[in-house]
Amino acid sequence: MISGTTALFVWTLRADNRSVWPHVVRGAFAFMMLFTLALAWTDAFGTTRIGLRFFETICGLNILIISVAGISYFSTAVTEEKDAGTLALLQLAGMSPLAITLGKSTSRLVSSLMLLAVQVPFSFLAVTLGGVLWQQLLAAWCALAAWLILVANAALLCSARCATSGRAAAVAGSSAILFFLLPAVTRTTTAAIPPGLLPNAVLTILTNLPGALEIVSPYRRIDQILNDWQNTGFFSSQFTLSLLLAATCFAVSTLRLTAWARNASDTDSQSGPAKRRLPVERCWKLPLTWRDFHFYTGGWPFFTMKFLAGIAVYAAFVAIQQVSTGRWNIVLENDFGWTAMLVYASVLTVEVLLYASGSLFSELRQSTQSTIAMTPCSAVSILLQKAAGCLIAVLPAVFWSMFTLAVSHTSVTTLVDMDTIVVWGLMLIFSSHVAALFSLYTRWAALPLTVLVSFFAFFVIAGPVLTIPDVVDRIAITHNYRPSRLFAWTITAFWTWLFTLLPLQLWIRDQWIKLSRQ
Repeated sequence: MISGTTALFVWTLRADNRSVWPHVVRGAFAFMMLFTLALAWTDAFGTTRIGLRFFETICGLNILIISVAGISYFSTAVTEEKDAGTLALLQLAGMSPLAITLGKSTSRLVSSLMLLAVQVPFSFLAVTLGGVLWQQLLAAWCALAAWLILVANAALLCSARCATSGRAAAVAGSSAILFFLLPAVTRTTTAAIPPGLLPNAVLTILTNLPGALEIVSPYRRIDQILNDWQNTGFFSSQFTLSLLLAATCFAVSTLRLTAWARNASDTDSQSGPAKRRLPVERCWKLPLTWRDFHFYTGGWPFFTMKFLAGIAVYAAFVAIQQVSTGRWNIVLENDFGWTAMLVYASVLTVEVLLYASGSLFSELRQSTQSTIAMTPCSAVSILLQKAAGCLIAVLPAVFWSMFTLAVSHTSVTTLVDMDTIVVWGLMLIFSSHVAALFSLYTRWAALPLTVLVSFFAFFVIAGPVLTIPDVVDRIAITHNYRPSRLFAWTITAFWTWLFTLLPLQLWIRDQWIKLSRQ
């Protein structure tokens, strides 16, 4: 019984050990330590706390990558079998739900824990550089491991419950965004609500909710370890509660896997042209754009839902501002405009990266790339049509981001200038290309790898991108011409495309052609 239960788990670990890509990723994490050390040295030059800055950057990057991995890597543990139609075959082969969850999810968790373990020896450089103790290092790594275990098993619950990988990633991503944004939004809301407007029970829940969520927050725990070590211990409630919640998610996923899989199979068997609730319009002149928009991104119903959700979010900020200031104004002022812009930009970033990492991979997973290549369309046309379908799907997030920036321009630009916003847009386009490229090489790790590569690329690309507009201005002034900032950024966008995006586009095209011929 035990050997049968762990057979898939052991096989997955052996396959991971023999594959070259996991070792490349672990080597990239080791290189990340050296790069982070260089950043800490430049930021903290002349101080005695370089080690603290070095380790804080490592912890922050690990939390970000772990959270993103929950959206793409862990949330597809079971749904990839549902998408391929092989989950029923595993059950017919006599595999119990425990064997499936161990082999599909826990094996990924062990591989991810090894990525943390490979960084531990290098992190002791922080002790030599000063500002941190070795006890703090070990306590922080335990907190990160607990967060990783919680994220992996929470994503497993989403994967076991949802019928497709897209739904599981959407639920996991929404949960992660709510977890990190809800404390700040709740505190702002409760501070703006006048006394007596809400019942005491509701106000008590809203007041205690941020503290309850921050108990398992890795950012709160790391900050406590590094800045308030005298008043904390090696293990804390964050470590214990994270493990308890992870065990609960794993138990629920294992116990309910068979029932949820049966419900998903019944839903799929009953779905069809006669059972479709909302009809799909006739095919467009660009068939792949029509196909991806309707059958990959959700089509017009999901498009409308996202647009209405944007209206609800903006209306909520207007209402909170009215309660706080006592006057109604559609223009968000003070921190309200910046917070709304941050929410829309975060949603846009997650949506773009999810579509970029999944659009081409969905064809590889279903082995349809050869069939698409037989259509009378060139490889460039195929890729552009698929990109257009995803671009239409992100228009609601783009619209509300631009609307907030235009209407509440003064509030948004109090903390960031327009140059920073343009750099964020260029980096988002670059990251989408990287995600699409990685999706042609890796199974489900494209999104975490994109975050890791974008972190390094930001320090390489952001500097020249911010410098080119100033150089254009200086050259134009020497010729008695004063160009607008828009003209300077247009020149910057062209050179960024020529030297950065165009090589990636050619690489994606060549790899797609290679895979289409297999």
